[in-house]
Amino acid sequence: MSVVDDTLALPLPNAHFIWYNAWLSIPSAIYAYSHPKSAHLAVVPASVCATSLLYWRNPVSNSWRRTLDMAVVFSGVTYQTYYAFQHIRYTPAIAKYYALIGCSAAFYGLSNYLMTRGHVWPSTYAHASIHLVANVANIVLYGAVFQNHK
Repeated sequence: MSVVDDTLALPLPNAHFIWYNAWLSIPSAIYAYSHPKSAHLAVVPASVCATSLLYWRNPVSNSWRRTLDMAVVFSGVTYQTYYAFQHIRYTPAIAKYYALIGCSAAFYGLSNYLMTRGHVWPSTYAHASIHLVANVANIVLYGAVFQNHK
């Protein structure tokens, strides 16, 4: 017999706040898809949106939905970071993109730090900031790809 841990990572009001912020991936997916040279990148924000919505509607800490969400986010960031290095490294946008991705990662660490200290709403805002900043980074990347492939 296995024990099921259905503990929520966040209370539902906080989780729903992040759930709404996950929709920020849709504009960057549309923006990527709008240009033939970056259309293949649209799958990254679209997938992140789908898995984030799936997880944050009921964020059980130890669940396959959380594992899937984290794997999709990590894979997407890894792919796009490599893609940026390969395709826009000689443009001014590369520094902006990497700075924004770095800020997004810092918000993840900050969110975890705040949560372990019981600061639930500040942790929620920090996590929601990941979605905002990462999608701004996506727009920077896709815009640079547009400019680099005219």
